[in-house]
Amino acid sequence: AEAAYRAAIAADPGNAKAHSNLGALLQNEWGDIDGAEAAYLAAIAADPGHADAHSNLGALLAVERQDFDGAEAAYRAAIAADPGYANAHFNLGVLFAERAEKGEESGGDLSDIAALWVQAVEHSTNA
Repeated sequence: AEAAYRAAIAADPGNAKAHSNLGALLQNEWGDIDGAEAAYLAAIAADPGHADAHSNLGALLAVERQDFDGAEAAYRAAIAADPGYANAHFNLGVLFAERAEKGEESGGDLSDIAALWVQAVEHSTNA
């Protein structure tokens, strides 16, 4: 699969989906966090409205880099690109909950977290 994504990117460097899918493969199959981050950023550069790339970048930043501000920005960009993207609503709610649990400043209170999770459920059942 990696060779196919790289071939697609070589044929069309603006192929945001191939960049994003390569990033997911590098992150999840090979543990190449730097390579995955670069691939997500390349996808976003190719198509700033690519919600998957923003959401995947958010997950990478939250889990692998502990960059919670960056993760929040990435999830918000995913939601702005696709307001019906359930995964981004859910992950942003999880991020807020984790930050609140740690006593950190987050972008939302408990009602915001609940609203994000409700939106995630609504969007996932409407898909």
